[in-house]
Amino acid sequence: MKRSILMILLVLMPSVIFGGGHGKTYGTTKFTDRTGVVKTGQTTVYNAGDDGTYQTGLAFDYTDNGDGTVTDNNTSLMWIQHGNLRGGTTNWAEAINYCEGLNYAGHTDWRLPNAKELHSIVVYEGAAPFINGTYFTNTASSYYWTSTTYVPNTTYALFVLFNRGTVGGGSKTNAYYARPVRGGP
Repeated sequence: MKRSILMILLVLMPSVIFGGGHGKTYGTTKFTDRTGVVKTGQTTVYNAGDDGTYQTGLAFDYTDNGDGTVTDNNTSLMWIQHGNLRGGTTNWAEAINYCEGLNYAGHTDWRLPNAKELHSIVVYEGAAPFINGTYFTNTASSYYWTSTTYVPNTTYALFVLFNRGTVGGGSKTNAYYARPVRGGP
């Protein structure tokens, strides 16, 4: 009985550890793709072993819906393509109100994205703004609000800074851009 359990574990463990054999081999080391995590978009190798070397994760996969929106096929999120649809910057509360009151492309369930959602469309290759300019047009190399409050100081909310591709926190009274999103998994 103990021998049977041990044999089953020896057969199943490589599948658990290496994701059922779905992975890539670099040199003599096998790595599994981080399914569900999108690639950074960095394809240039600046140093052996960096992100450009391995390029793990899911490829960016967008569909232009032909109505001013784009769907991220990895996350099922629908984005408004134009990065300055509102026509300027606004404080955090107004950004939320603007997105939730929007009627665009036949949809009224728009909202301000959370930090992970907005950061998921950052591309770490090329020049600022760090975003796919084919699908996401008119994006300012600037700050974009997220709906995520910064917990250590709740008078702050998180933003994505597209001229660096980073996430940070700023006072909710600051004036930043808003990029509406809808849907999700």
